[in-house]
Amino acid sequence: MKNLGLKSGIEIHQQLATGKLFSRCQSKLISSNPDFTISRRLRALAGEMGKVDVAAAHAAEKKLTYIYEVHNNNTSLVEMDEEPPEVINQDALDIGLLVCKMLNCRIIPYLQVMRKTVVDGSNTSGFQRTCLVGVDGYIKTSAGKVGIDTVVLEEDSARRTGETKDTVTYRLDRLGIPLLEIATAPDMKTPDQVKEVAQILGTMLRSTGNVMRGIGTIRQDVNISIKGHARVELKGVQDLQQIPKITEIEAKRQKAEIDMKRKTDSHVRNVKEDLTSKFLRPMPGASRMYPETDIPTIKVDMDRVKTMNIPELIPERINRYKKLGLNDELSKRMADSKKNEVFDRAMKKQNLNPTLVATTLLSTEKELKRKLKTELGIFPVEFYSRLFKALDEGRLTNESISKVMERFMKGEDFDKIISEFKPMSDSALLKLIKDNYDENLPQGALIGKIMNKVAGKADGKKVAKLIVEFKK
Repeated sequence: MKNLGLKSGIEIHQQLATGKLFSRCQSKLISSNPDFTISRRLRALAGEMGKVDVAAAHAAEKKLTYIYEVHNNNTSLVEMDEEPPEVINQDALDIGLLVCKMLNCRIIPYLQVMRKTVVDGSNTSGFQRTCLVGVDGYIKTSAGKVGIDTVVLEEDSARRTGETKDTVTYRLDRLGIPLLEIATAPDMKTPDQVKEVAQILGTMLRSTGNVMRGIGTIRQDVNISIKGHARVELKGVQDLQQIPKITEIEAKRQKAEIDMKRKTDSHVRNVKEDLTSKFLRPMPGASRMYPETDIPTIKVDMDRVKTMNIPELIPERINRYKKLGLNDELSKRMADSKKNEVFDRAMKKQNLNPTLVATTLLSTEKELKRKLKTELGIFPVEFYSRLFKALDEGRLTNESISKVMERFMKGEDFDKIISEFKPMSDSALLKLIKDNYDENLPQGALIGKIMNKVAGKADGKKVAKLIVEFKK
């Protein structure tokens, strides 16, 4: 790759875990049938420069009809382009400003929301609202600094659900979800460095605790050029592990074009399943941008930005959890979990076992959902606070945790549940052991028999200890 003069940059698009950017709708994808549909035809208009963008013109030439699926519970007139946008979501903007600090960016003091012409149907209005938040940052990699050209806050597009020869169908549940776009400088010189930068940026974003998780919530576009070839943007790069191979394939494709003396204009390509790519559209340019007239300029409170604390990065959190006594796997899972703050608060108590708390937060809820065959029952932070407080104060045993959570998930009152799981006294346990003792049973079987009788009101270690004492 070095002999080819590879230059690469990457664009990360990350959905933020807030409501929508310019309406007060929730950011949630819906699988049920839509309440109704609307149809539109879109055409390309001249931008602020007085010219029609080449990529917009390319999309308009297809003359397709776009059908939009609408759900009443998370789509407003803003997403349908039937009323002006509301003020920008402050929570989303704060996340963007925090990420700028993490990336050592210069924050723009006055933010101007722009309209970016997009007429492929993914926006009902024919444009995407976008806002430049920060510029001129950098991150450190194993091969040196990599520049961060821009950090942009914008609305995500509608999601495609079907198409025919003459129509494309989109669902509006995704349209308007806040999307943070981080664009690096073309500073990467090897395929492995491209992968490393994507991993670093993804880790930094997850470290904020304010981004969405799951398939489709983060997307990467890789920009690649070799010496003598124009820049090509590759879309549809989902798996970070495939980035080096995709980069290598594209570099070789560009080398073949140079060898055949083909014209090498900048354009956008889509990555296919076999990691090769196909032409998608011409490279868009500055002609597609013009100001959003329905939203006033936003003055950034720079004093407030100064008070924003840069979060602990996930790798640092992993090391801290290992020192607490978690093994490697639990440390990584807990550090990358949205429940890490609940874990940290629990660890301020005196008598809690870190491994028990971590497994309760990471595994018990999932196990109960499988057992009860339900998707309901995501436990609020307040529940875990009360649960771990009761455990710390000796009002619950370790063995009762899953039973308490199961009954709470079924809708029972927390205080009532706790009262029924009050730990047994040593004297009551000894009496229970005496009444159920069978000298013909192996130690393990006897412990199991007693544990079934106590029904979560005593810890296994204490039962085993008292059985040994009774034998004496």
